[in-house]
Amino acid sequence: MKQLRIATICIALLATFGLYSCDDEKSISFDKLPQAAQQFVLQNFPTTSVVRVIREKDDGRKDYEVTLNNGTQIDFDESGAWTHLESHFNPLPLTFLPQALQTDLAQRYPTNTIHEIDLQLGGYELDLNDGRTVYYTSAGAFVREETPNIYS
Repeated sequence: MKQLRIATICIALLATFGLYSCDDEKSISFDKLPQAAQQFVLQNFPTTSVVRVIREKDDGRKDYEVTLNNGTQIDFDESGAWTHLESHFNPLPLTFLPQALQTDLAQRYPTNTIHEIDLQLGGYELDLNDGRTVYYTSAGAFVREETPNIYS
């Protein structure tokens, strides 16, 4: 009975270690990012500096997470294309988004700023500073707006 308990504990520990080793995070230098990611940061955040770069390996994929000194966090895929931007302290730049989206956003929400952007299949999801979420196609056409339900 004691041997069975020890064997069970050993198997559980090995399984836990095996699952843990599948997910790998490593701090890397900025110059180890894919070239496209480096260019994106330098072009769109020229007055900031990079504080941290993390390479994440998960199920054979590499993703990158860049944190800037102004609190902005940018996620990139393996090729260096951005997938997510977030900043709680400063509005995000929009220059990398389609011009049609920028124009429509300025007309619909002239007093709002953007603090989170997600690249989604077929378009963009943007979170405004007032809590609303707006959706655009990849070409920059407005799709819809969602207002948070403060009572739920």
